[in-house]
Amino acid sequence: MASADDDEEDYMSDAFLAGLNDTRPGLVPKNVARKLQQEKKEKILNEKNKIKPKKVIEAEKREEGLQNAISSENKGFALLKKMGYKPGAGIGKKGDGRANPIPIEVKADRSGLGRSSEMKRKQAESQALQALMLQKRMRQEKEIQGNFRTRMSSKVADRHIESDLHKSQKVCEQLDSEKGLEKPAEQFFWPVASLPKKKTYDLEEGEGYSFEVQDQDGEEQEEDEEDELEPTAKLEILTLYLRNTHMYCVWCGTAFEDSDDMRTNCPGPSSEAHKDFI
Repeated sequence: MASADDDEEDYMSDAFLAGLNDTRPGLVPKNVARKLQQEKKEKILNEKNKIKPKKVIEAEKREEGLQNAISSENKGFALLKKMGYKPGAGIGKKGDGRANPIPIEVKADRSGLGRSSEMKRKQAESQALQALMLQKRMRQEKEIQGNFRTRMSSKVADRHIESDLHKSQKVCEQLDSEKGLEKPAEQFFWPVASLPKKKTYDLEEGEGYSFEVQDQDGEEQEEDEEDELEPTAKLEILTLYLRNTHMYCVWCGTAFEDSDDMRTNCPGPSSEAHKDFI
């Protein structure tokens, strides 16, 4: 049998404390608390009675109108129905036209009508022009790079030709000298330092100047013509001379016994022909 103490609620429990009213004194005085409460009520009341700006009201009304379909009482809608228009279908005889109204574009600035579209057009033209100039600049850079590579390749090729020509001239001088020749068949067949010097005489009378003695008439003109030859042409002529006269190939570095031996064992009369054999 439960006792009377068990029926009484424990006044120290959470349930007992939660049912009591909070009678603790506040930190704010009563007059200040009352003033704050009044200001809160006035603020809520002002929010309810606050007048919205005209632009906000227009935007809300416009959005509300766009969300609702045109009613059947609209005169324009009534005229469309008389011409055979069905709600939800596209306009036009076949019903394949516009099904929704033209969207509204609100003009918020003070510029003239059509200015925004004109600005967009000019911006598109400017972007297209910039893209075109960028492509042109990229093409020019590629051309410059290509020309640079071509010039560098040409310089390297010229250095190789000059080197081959100098080697051929030294070899030609040595082989001609072994045969007892005192001067080359052509002036550019030997190095310039090895060419025989021409004698000069000073006149004792007059203003004093020197002149060169020429062994044959027209020799100076022939030298001028030889100087006009490009190194490539000089190398080709000298290569043929070495092969035909001395049976020698500069790139093989060998003197062959005869023409048959040269045709058999020499790739050809140029450095390109010897690339695969170097």
